[in-house]
Amino acid sequence: MAENKILTRENTPTNELQRTVNKVIKGVKLSYNEVYYLDFEVDENTGMINKNKLVEHYTKEQTTRNMKALKSAYHIAKGAAAPIEIITFREKYQIAASVLSVILGFSKNTISNIENEGVTSLSTGRFIKVCLNDTTLLAQYIKTCSALEAQKKNELLERLAAQ
Repeated sequence: MAENKILTRENTPTNELQRTVNKVIKGVKLSYNEVYYLDFEVDENTGMINKNKLVEHYTKEQTTRNMKALKSAYHIAKGAAAPIEIITFREKYQIAASVLSVILGFSKNTISNIENEGVTSLSTGRFIKVCLNDTTLLAQYIKTCSALEAQKKNELLERLAAQ
Protein backbone atom coordinates (compact mmCIF):
# COMPACT_ATOMS: atom_id res chain seq x y z
CA MET A 1 0.00 0.00 0.00
CA ALA A 2 1.36 3.42 -0.93
CA GLU A 3 2.17 5.69 1.98
CA ASN A 4 -0.01 8.77 2.32
CA LYS A 5 1.82 12.05 2.68
CA ILE A 6 0.47 14.92 4.78
CA LEU A 7 1.68 18.53 4.64
CA THR A 8 2.76 19.93 8.00
CA ARG A 9 2.41 23.52 9.16
CA GLU A 10 5.77 24.25 7.52
CA ASN A 11 4.46 22.86 4.20
CA THR A 12 6.79 19.88 4.34
CA PRO A 13 5.45 16.40 3.58
CA THR A 14 5.34 13.86 6.37
CA ASN A 15 4.29 10.23 6.34
CA GLU A 16 0.95 9.11 7.66
CA LEU A 17 1.57 6.93 10.68
CA GLN A 18 -0.51 4.18 12.20
CA ARG A 19 -0.74 2.38 15.49
CA THR A 20 -2.87 -0.25 17.16
CA VAL A 21 -5.39 1.17 19.59
CA ASN A 22 -6.92 -0.96 22.35
CA LYS A 23 -10.15 0.29 23.92
CA VAL A 24 -13.02 -1.01 25.99
CA ILE A 25 -16.42 0.27 24.85
CA LYS A 26 -19.62 -0.92 26.52
CA GLY A 27 -17.59 -3.68 28.15
CA VAL A 28 -16.25 -4.93 24.81
CA LYS A 29 -12.48 -5.07 24.27
CA LEU A 30 -11.57 -3.63 20.87
CA SER A 31 -8.36 -3.45 18.90
CA TYR A 32 -8.04 -1.53 15.64
CA ASN A 33 -5.52 0.43 13.58
CA GLU A 34 -5.65 4.21 13.84
CA VAL A 35 -3.96 6.61 11.40
CA TYR A 36 -2.49 10.02 12.26
CA TYR A 37 0.43 12.31 11.55
CA LEU A 38 2.85 14.26 13.70
CA ASP A 39 3.14 18.03 13.66
CA PHE A 40 4.14 20.78 16.07
CA GLU A 41 2.11 21.29 19.22
CA VAL A 42 -0.23 24.29 19.15
CA ASP A 43 -1.44 26.03 22.31
CA GLU A 44 -5.23 26.17 21.94
CA ASN A 45 -5.51 29.35 24.01
CA THR A 46 -2.81 31.47 22.38
CA GLY A 47 -2.37 29.84 18.98
CA MET A 48 1.38 29.71 19.58
CA ILE A 49 3.28 26.89 17.88
CA ASN A 50 5.78 24.94 19.95
CA LYS A 51 8.42 23.78 17.44
CA ASN A 52 10.15 21.71 20.14
CA LYS A 53 7.32 19.21 20.55
CA LEU A 54 5.60 16.97 17.99
CA VAL A 55 2.09 15.73 18.76
CA GLU A 56 -0.54 13.69 16.96
CA HIS A 57 -2.87 15.42 14.52
CA TYR A 58 -5.67 14.07 12.33
CA THR A 59 -6.99 15.21 8.98
CA LYS A 60 -10.73 15.03 8.35
CA GLU A 61 -10.18 11.99 6.11
CA GLN A 62 -8.08 10.26 8.80
CA THR A 63 -10.75 10.93 11.42
CA THR A 64 -13.37 9.37 9.14
CA ARG A 65 -11.18 6.32 8.53
CA ASN A 66 -10.45 5.97 12.24
CA MET A 67 -14.15 6.11 13.10
CA LYS A 68 -14.93 3.44 10.47
CA ALA A 69 -12.15 1.23 11.85
CA LEU A 70 -13.51 1.62 15.39
CA LYS A 71 -17.06 0.87 14.29
CA SER A 72 -15.93 -2.17 12.32
CA ALA A 73 -13.88 -3.47 15.28
CA TYR A 74 -16.93 -3.13 17.51
CA HIS A 75 -19.16 -5.02 15.07
CA ILE A 76 -16.58 -7.79 14.67
CA ALA A 77 -16.25 -8.10 18.44
CA LYS A 78 -20.05 -8.44 18.64
CA GLY A 79 -20.11 -11.32 16.11
CA ALA A 80 -19.92 -9.80 12.64
CA ALA A 81 -17.69 -11.30 9.96
CA ALA A 82 -14.32 -9.61 9.64
CA PRO A 83 -13.29 -8.47 6.15
CA ILE A 84 -10.41 -10.99 6.13
CA GLU A 85 -12.85 -13.82 6.92
CA ILE A 86 -14.95 -12.89 3.90
CA ILE A 87 -11.91 -12.62 1.64
CA THR A 88 -10.53 -15.97 2.83
CA PHE A 89 -13.90 -17.67 2.30
CA ARG A 90 -14.32 -16.23 -1.18
CA GLU A 91 -10.80 -17.28 -2.18
CA LYS A 92 -11.30 -20.79 -0.79
CA TYR A 93 -14.51 -21.31 -2.77
CA GLN A 94 -13.55 -19.09 -5.73
CA ILE A 95 -16.60 -16.83 -5.42
CA ALA A 96 -16.43 -13.26 -6.73
CA ALA A 97 -17.46 -10.53 -4.30
CA SER A 98 -20.21 -9.38 -6.65
CA VAL A 99 -21.60 -12.93 -6.93
CA LEU A 100 -21.58 -13.43 -3.15
CA SER A 101 -23.37 -10.08 -2.77
CA VAL A 102 -26.11 -11.14 -5.17
CA ILE A 103 -26.47 -14.58 -3.56
CA LEU A 104 -26.99 -13.00 -0.14
CA GLY A 105 -29.46 -10.45 -1.50
CA PHE A 106 -27.27 -7.36 -1.29
CA SER A 107 -26.44 -4.86 -3.97
CA LYS A 108 -23.63 -5.95 -6.29
CA ASN A 109 -20.82 -4.02 -4.54
CA THR A 110 -21.76 -4.61 -0.89
CA ILE A 111 -19.29 -7.43 -0.15
CA SER A 112 -16.46 -5.59 -1.92
CA ASN A 113 -17.23 -2.44 0.09
CA ILE A 114 -17.24 -4.39 3.35
CA GLU A 115 -13.91 -6.01 2.47
CA ASN A 116 -12.35 -2.60 1.76
CA GLU A 117 -14.02 -0.35 4.33
CA GLY A 118 -15.16 -2.69 7.11
CA VAL A 119 -18.48 -3.95 8.34
CA THR A 120 -21.27 -1.42 7.84
CA SER A 121 -23.88 -2.82 10.22
CA LEU A 122 -23.94 -5.41 12.95
CA SER A 123 -26.92 -7.27 11.48
CA THR A 124 -25.33 -7.47 8.02
CA GLY A 125 -22.01 -8.62 9.46
CA ARG A 126 -23.65 -11.29 11.60
CA PHE A 127 -25.74 -12.53 8.67
CA ILE A 128 -22.63 -12.85 6.50
CA LYS A 129 -20.77 -14.68 9.29
CA VAL A 130 -23.60 -17.20 9.69
CA CYS A 131 -23.58 -17.86 5.94
CA LEU A 132 -19.80 -18.27 5.86
CA ASN A 133 -19.88 -20.70 8.78
CA ASP A 134 -22.81 -22.74 7.46
CA THR A 135 -22.22 -23.71 3.85
CA THR A 136 -25.52 -25.67 3.76
CA LEU A 137 -27.34 -22.42 4.47
CA LEU A 138 -25.31 -20.66 1.80
CA ALA A 139 -26.16 -23.51 -0.60
CA GLN A 140 -29.86 -22.85 0.04
CA TYR A 141 -29.35 -19.19 -0.84
CA ILE A 142 -27.53 -20.20 -4.03
CA LYS A 143 -30.37 -22.54 -5.02
CA THR A 144 -33.01 -19.85 -4.52
CA CYS A 145 -31.04 -17.01 -6.14
CA SER A 146 -32.96 -16.00 -9.24
CA ALA A 147 -30.15 -13.71 -10.44
CA LEU A 148 -27.82 -16.65 -11.20
CA GLU A 149 -28.03 -18.97 -14.19
CA ALA A 150 -28.43 -22.71 -13.52
CA GLN A 151 -24.90 -23.49 -14.72
CA LYS A 152 -23.35 -20.91 -12.36
CA LYS A 153 -25.45 -22.23 -9.46
CA ASN A 154 -24.27 -25.78 -10.14
CA GLU A 155 -20.61 -24.70 -10.29
CA LEU A 156 -20.89 -22.88 -6.97
CA LEU A 157 -22.74 -25.76 -5.30
CA GLU A 158 -20.08 -28.21 -6.49
CA ARG A 159 -17.30 -26.04 -5.03
CA LEU A 160 -19.10 -25.81 -1.70
CA ALA A 161 -19.69 -29.56 -1.59
CA ALA A 162 -16.07 -30.39 -2.56
CA GLN A 163 -14.60 -28.69 0.51
